[in-house]
Amino acid sequence: THFNASDAPAMLGLSKYKSRTQLIHELATGITKDVDPATQRLFDRGHRFEALARPLAEEIIGKKLYPGVGSDGNFSASFDGLTMCETVNFEHKTLNAELRRVFDSDLPLPEMYTSQIEQQHMVSGAEKTLFMASEWDDDGNLIEEHHCWCEPDLAMRERILSGWAQFEKDLAEYVPAEVVVAPVAETTESLPALSIQTSGAISIQSNLAIFGQKLSDFVGQLNLKP
Repeated sequence: THFNASDAPAMLGLSKYKSRTQLIHELATGITKDVDPATQRLFDRGHRFEALARPLAEEIIGKKLYPGVGSDGNFSASFDGLTMCETVNFEHKTLNAELRRVFDSDLPLPEMYTSQIEQQHMVSGAEKTLFMASEWDDDGNLIEEHHCWCEPDLAMRERILSGWAQFEKDLAEYVPAEVVVAPVAETTESLPALSIQTSGAISIQSNLAIFGQKLSDFVGQLNLKP
């Protein structure tokens, strides 16, 4: 019933994981792609890393964080953590090669992440976000962690607002393509190869009788009203 912050990257065409067309189809039909076991393991891993990283974020922020969800009009967001006064937001991602390169080279955070964060700012009214990417071993020991601060971006906010406005129009006009199931032919019984061996003019071996019976059986099974 809301346009959620986690879908903002796909809505803007910024997501590596879902296209804008896929998002429209999902919201129009209510049909989403099944989560296979491998993907579910990635989700579980990300949730575990987030929980392990939250105390680190609390140390950096200096306040307790509370996960939750919120809405403002047509917009919603889920929060990995907000301070009690909702002035500081926490967003966590599993560390990957792209984010490691961004932090190692001091590059700007990709818009796939900043668009989600900006909608979180819109919904919560937070003044800034601590963005963290981390990786942990199976025993809960920290392997690597990077973080940065993100402040509200009014230009991105305008893109989000206009983007969702156009998305809502496209969603209302969307007509799912009809899926035509191709016909599948039934298996047809094959007839035996006709074999006649002769010596001179005299037949010495033939399967004509067997062939004739098979042919009669085959004709008898034909559907005369296709």
